[in-house]
Amino acid sequence: MSYQNQPGWNVPPNPQQGVPPYSPSPYQTYPMAQLSMPGSVRAARMLAYIAAGLVVLGTVVTGAVAGPAAAGAALGSAIPVIGVFVCALCFARSGSGARVTAIVFASFVILFGLGALGRGIPAGIVQLGLGIAIVATLSQRQSGDWFRRPRR
Repeated sequence: MSYQNQPGWNVPPNPQQGVPPYSPSPYQTYPMAQLSMPGSVRAARMLAYIAAGLVVLGTVVTGAVAGPAAAGAALGSAIPVIGVFVCALCFARSGSGARVTAIVFASFVILFGLGALGRGIPAGIVQLGLGIAIVATLSQRQSGDWFRRPRR
């Protein structure tokens, strides 16, 4: 038997209370802590806001130049962007359903951007790039952890 003052006695580690030894995610460690939105989700949200702003601007310009029928066609072709925008409004408080829905809408944005490029519309490259960036940022592990976090 060894005592504290004898050689060979190892001091037991002082376990920290409330911290699990292994944490699979930084967003699951402290369920009651105030969490901030990760950068990838913020970036996806900002890209959705930018895409919606470009849709509004493009619809107004198209309506002023070519008339209301062309403005309606421009707005109709941007329905997936509007869907991503609505999902982005819910990123701070929603669960993984908002993330999955935004990824689906962003996939349609990619598809519509490819269609616009196929028709010879150069603005399709912007739509394509924004859609790819939104899908890429929402598909990261940090984004998934954010949407799986416990809610109050």
